[in-house]
This record gives sequence, C-alpha cells and structure tokens, in this order.
Amino acid sequence: MTRYCLFDLDGTLTDPETGIVASLRHALSAVGMPEVEHGRLRALIGPPLQDAFLFLGVPRERLDEAVHAYRERYTDGMYENEVIAGIPAVLEALVADGWTLAVATSKPAVYAEKILVHFGLDGFFAYVAGATLDGSRRHKADVVRHALDVLGAPPEAAVMVGDRSEDVAGAAACRVRSIAVTWGFGEAAEFADPGLIAVVDTPGRLLEVLTQTAAATPGAD
Repeated sequence: MTRYCLFDLDGTLTDPETGIVASLRHALSAVGMPEVEHGRLRALIGPPLQDAFLFLGVPRERLDEAVHAYRERYTDGMYENEVIAGIPAVLEALVADGWTLAVATSKPAVYAEKILVHFGLDGFFAYVAGATLDGSRRHKADVVRHALDVLGAPPEAAVMVGDRSEDVAGAAACRVRSIAVTWGFGEAAEFADPGLIAVVDTPGRLLEVLTQTAAATPGAD
C-alpha cells in the first residue's frame, strides 16, 4: 500500500510568526480595530483567516476589507518566515522511503506554493492542497478531503501532521490518523483524539514515529 503523509504548513514546516502577526496588525488597523497584544495574535496562526478576524471582533460587513488588507501586507509577509530546523531532512528521508507527501493547509494554496518554492521545499510534495481565495474551502477537514481526492489516497493509508487541534480534528473528520507536533502554535493540552498516533517534540522524533507507523501498516511497501 502506498503511504501518504499530509503536512500542515504554518507552525509545522515553517515558522511564519513575524510575517503573519505583522499582516494581522496591518489588517486590524485598516478596519479601525484597536491594538491586540502579540500573544493573542500568535494564538490565531493556523485556523482560517476569516475565522480569526471574526474571533477578533471584526464586523462581518468589514470582513472582506480586513482580508484584503491582510493579503496586501502578506505579499511581503509570507517571506518573513523560516523553515523549521530538521524538517528538510525529514522530508528527504520520507520521499526516499517511498512516501507520497502533500501539504494540507488552511492558507490559500497560491501563497503556500510560493512559500514552498521560496524555501526550496516544493520538490518534496506531490500536491499542495490549500484554501481557496474566496474562502469557500478553508477548514481543515475540507482541505484534507480535497488532498485525498486529488492524490487518490485511501484515508487508512494517510497520516496528517500538524501543530493545532484543527489539524487533528480535520484529519479525524476524514478518517485519517494524525501526529501532532509541539514546535508550532498549539498547546499539548489541545491534542486529544482517538486517531492521534503521537505527540512529538522534534522533527527527528516525527520521522521515527512515521517510520514505525509505516512498518505497522498492513500491506505497507
């Protein structure tokens, strides 16, 4: 059986905190919202952008304006970012071992693709599944389902790797098992689901768990 691994982007493959927080501040200012402390903005990295603005109190009628202002600043902000140390080696090892890799992110796919190219990670992935610019596909379950459909991957042959509870819950909604990582923007306490294989602290440990999972999968190559 072919093995598929779906990776979240923000907080899992890269650390985008600087650019995303700056873009959120720009957008909030553009729609006349008061300053928000850094920790509160940081906690919103990962879930869909539209949902984050609603959570921060942006009026629904100004949501499109806030999203437009965010994306205006994010044109540069997406590159205020850095690859998590150890991640390229993990991706290289998985591809060499026969895994098919894809990205499954709530970020619009057009931005995710540019970020992966910029940091030289694009060659590892067979597909980049992300949100649509109009927000019609933005929640993690919809993104994971889209990735599985494009790849032709059965849920039982796939694993989702992410740093937020949305990654775990979105995978579970698609009957996909998951691994949570702690170097991103989630807290260990948020990770609880019967389909959760493990919570890992380092990329090296992630590779070990994926290797063990593949070995334990009936019919694995």
